[in-house]
This record gives sequence, structure tokens and C-alpha cells, in this order.
Amino acid sequence: MPTDWEKIARETREATNEKFRDRISSLTRLTNDEIENLINDTGISQTDLTAVLKEIEDATKSNEAKANAISNINKGVSLLVGIAKKFVL
Repeated sequence: MPTDWEKIARETREATNEKFRDRISSLTRLTNDEIENLINDTGISQTDLTAVLKEIEDATKSNEAKANAISNINKGVSLLVGIAKKFVL
């Protein structure tokens, strides 16, 4: 029986994505489903999501410096809008 490499890659990707969501939800007040929805709705990569969260948490930067840094992250502003919607709606 031939090896189904596509299936192996898909299962590995799904397991990795779940571990990522679990870790981010343990560090934020967002649930796994909320994180997944934000990623899907904004199209932000996991790397860029992590970069945005790192900027938000950086206590040494002013809000203006954080905003400037996040605006340079691909889809960073879209992510913040998605997070803000959770609080407003």
C-alpha cells in the first residue's frame, strides 16, 4: 500500500495548528475557536499573529511605537480590528 503523503502532511499541519491555538489561548483571553476565526477572517499567518501579540505585550514601548510596529506586520491591523470587534459586538 502506497504512503499517503498528502494525508500525513495535512494531519501534521492540523496538529501543529491546534498546538499553536492551544498555546496562544493559554496566554490570552481568547479561546481556540476565536483564535482560529481571527486567523481565518484576517488571513494573518501564525508567525505574524505571534509578532502582533509580542508587540502588544512589550511594556517598554509606547502605544504609538506599538501601533507603528504593528502597522508594519502583514495583516497586523486587520487582526487588531478583529480583536476589537470581540469587545465591541
